[in-house]
Amino acid sequence: MTPAAPQKFILDECRSDAHGDQVKTRMTVNPIDVAAIIHRLAFFDTFTADEKCQITSEDAHFRMYNPGELLIRQGSSDRSLFIILSGNVAVTESAGGTLLAVLRAGDIFGEMAFLTDTRRTANVVARDAVIALKLDHLLFEQLSAEVREKFKDKIIKKLVTRLETANKELTRLSVMAGNGTFQMPETVAAPAASFSGKPEVPVFESGRELIRKIVSHTASLPAMPEVMIKVQKLIQLPATTPAQLAKIIETDPSMVAGILKVANSAYYGFRGKVSTIQHASSLFGTRRLAELITAMSAGGVLGRAMDGYGHKAGDMWRHSILVACTASEIAAIVADDILDSAYMAGLLHDIGKIILDPYVRERKVLFDHYFSTYPEKTIQEAEGHILGFNHAVIAAILCEKWSLPKSIAFGIRNHHQPSSAGDHLLSHIVHFADYLSGQTDKERNGKVPAKSLDDATRSIIPLDPDMIETIVKKARQYTRSLTGRLAKR
Repeated sequence: MTPAAPQKFILDECRSDAHGDQVKTRMTVNPIDVAAIIHRLAFFDTFTADEKCQITSEDAHFRMYNPGELLIRQGSSDRSLFIILSGNVAVTESAGGTLLAVLRAGDIFGEMAFLTDTRRTANVVARDAVIALKLDHLLFEQLSAEVREKFKDKIIKKLVTRLETANKELTRLSVMAGNGTFQMPETVAAPAASFSGKPEVPVFESGRELIRKIVSHTASLPAMPEVMIKVQKLIQLPATTPAQLAKIIETDPSMVAGILKVANSAYYGFRGKVSTIQHASSLFGTRRLAELITAMSAGGVLGRAMDGYGHKAGDMWRHSILVACTASEIAAIVADDILDSAYMAGLLHDIGKIILDPYVRERKVLFDHYFSTYPEKTIQEAEGHILGFNHAVIAAILCEKWSLPKSIAFGIRNHHQPSSAGDHLLSHIVHFADYLSGQTDKERNGKVPAKSLDDATRSIIPLDPDMIETIVKKARQYTRSLTGRLAKR
């Protein structure tokens, strides 16, 4: 292919005049120089020669900035995406504020506003002379479909790498959440600014900052239903009777009707024979009645629709009931002294999603692209990469807010990776229950579950196929007995 004749790129450059005002001037840069820069950067390594020519053929794609010049202003509505071709930029929280990161050639920034149409969340300032490829949506759409897709792939891979760094930093935070009172560590300061030109390792605090935001806004965390609080207090007392539990709900017609419906379901075999809450409570016994009251009262929290996760109203409540019963059945076989904890941990194992749903919804473009790129990945892996932590960590925080036993919080936090919890039995029970419930969900909705059973769990809870079949059957029947008890929300 015969190379095109050299053409001059017109790049905007802002300078300060004698009065300190910003004055835009124009300067030219030989396109061969820009093409050479693009050729060296790993960001463009999957682009063909023709595609690189397409990018460098339009001068409107490029900008030059002087040291100290602002590329992005916090709070602005500009939606452009930037790729640094040469030079370094500093990302700061506000004018003259905390240094969050130093980015260099090949790095991207401005991607969140570009993908989600949100306002800028930080300032970006040139630390030395910077040449950047700047794309707004109009310019981006003018590129060929193939080039646009390659840009999208590179953006998501850069984001994944960046957030993996933040996720590693959160490992210690997760351990703290499970071992005792959840305490936020002090902010890790970024490296001091240096104008020596030496590349610096970026420090990303988005994951921890998001946790800080969630924890600081305690009013946004769901409160434990009042009925659940009363039941939890009563069942801690060894002398509690079913009649005492019945008194908690006898003034709630909806709850009474629900208990009676379940008592007369096929699961218990008392069809049409139970007509009073006192009769039902004597048949169920203290533990089973406490489970039913807890499950029904949790419907108000767990039964909400969650657009971010794609859950319709009732979906998570139904799954949580299934996991709770399955966990309880497993505990009855391997450790009947933690039956109550197994049920509660199973019921609340995914409650962190309630809190994270708006944040997942805000980043829907990123999650959709992540799963299109990595279809075999799980939702908790996507959360870890995009948010910097997963819903189990947030659930542990909520359990602490609700003053639940630390063992329950620890079991929930580790239910996706029980090996990290050692031989903590509750973690393995909830993990096994979640896995078996995933198999049931597959049969019900036809989707392939992205869950696998931890090898350590297989060893610690060696259930044979017949036991598993019995457990799954009981859990399905129990869940069906509660179907329809969730109020429409």
